[in-house]
Amino acid sequence: MNELRPGDDSLTTALRAVAAEDRSRRAAPFVEARLLAEARSIARGRRTRARAAMVAMAAVLFIAIAVPLWPPSSGEVAVDPGRTSDGAALTGEVTTEFFPLTYSSVPASDGQVVRMQVPRAALSRFGVTSFVVSDDPSATVMAEVVVGNDGLARAVRFVRAGTSDQQEQIQ
Repeated sequence: MNELRPGDDSLTTALRAVAAEDRSRRAAPFVEARLLAEARSIARGRRTRARAAMVAMAAVLFIAIAVPLWPPSSGEVAVDPGRTSDGAALTGEVTTEFFPLTYSSVPASDGQVVRMQVPRAALSRFGVTSFVVSDDPSATVMAEVVVGNDGLARAVRFVRAGTSDQQEQIQ
């Protein structure tokens, strides 16, 4: 193999000449422009993500402070007890009071009452045991559910056919 001798500077001289020539050369203007635009785009994306993270942290902090200070709901639901969700008058029906559900403390500015069939077991969860006439455990009962404009159920009451005397007896 060829060994570098102390007096042999031809390789060093050649490398210095190549380095000097590279210093005088530049990238084409369109290549330089594209590289600068890409670097700026990457920096802009990083700044945007950093701002989004800061806003998210501020929102979480605000919610963590505001939720415990939010006034609790009284559990009352503003519903006309004499009408169904479609506006028809209730006649000959016995109803329980409205029972607040899990999301009843979340504020809702608007909502509607929806009638649906629920399993009879739902009555026992609210402590209503004398409301059902049937002994069939697989039976369903009619319920009116107050649903907020956000889709969350706020309160429920149970409905069955009966007389006004029975209504007074339940209340």
